[in-house]
Amino acid sequence: MGIQEVQGNSKAQTYQKKKNAGRGEGFQESLLENLKYREQTGIDTQTEAKKKTESVGVGRIGMAAGIRVNAAAMQEALQAVEVRHMSYEESDHVKIAVTEGYTLKGKREEGADDRVYVEAKYDDGRLEAYQVEIDRVSENTQQEIERFALETVREA
Repeated sequence: MGIQEVQGNSKAQTYQKKKNAGRGEGFQESLLENLKYREQTGIDTQTEAKKKTESVGVGRIGMAAGIRVNAAAMQEALQAVEVRHMSYEESDHVKIAVTEGYTLKGKREEGADDRVYVEAKYDDGRLEAYQVEIDRVSENTQQEIERFALETVREA
C-alpha cells in the first residue's frame, strides 16, 4: 500500500502562515511576560477583588450561584470560623439547595443559646463556616446564612 500525493489541485486551499512544529512556546512566553509585568507593577488580583467587594459592601460566597453576605452582617451577626467538617448526623438542621449548588448544616452551640454554627459546602468542594449570633439577627433578614441560623434555632 502506498501513499498518494495530490498535486496541482486548484480547489485545495494553501495556508500561507504555517507554524513550524514545536513552536508552542508563544503562549508560554506571553504568560511569562504577563507574570513578570504583574510582579513589577505589584498587581495582586486577590487584593483588588477584596477592595472592590469592600467598597460595594457585599461579599459573595461561592463562584457559581451562591450565597451573598452583606458586609454589615459580617461585622455584626456573622463571624467566619474554622470548618469543623460536621456530619449530617451531628447537625441540628440541614438545607440542601441543589439548583443553587450548596448545602448548609447548622448546629446550636453547646452552652450558648444565642449562637449557631453554620457550615456551607459547595458543589466545587469548598467549605466555609460561620458562627451566627442570633440576638443580632433581625427576624426579617434577607441574608441566607442568617435565615438558616434562625431556622436552626427553631428546629433544635
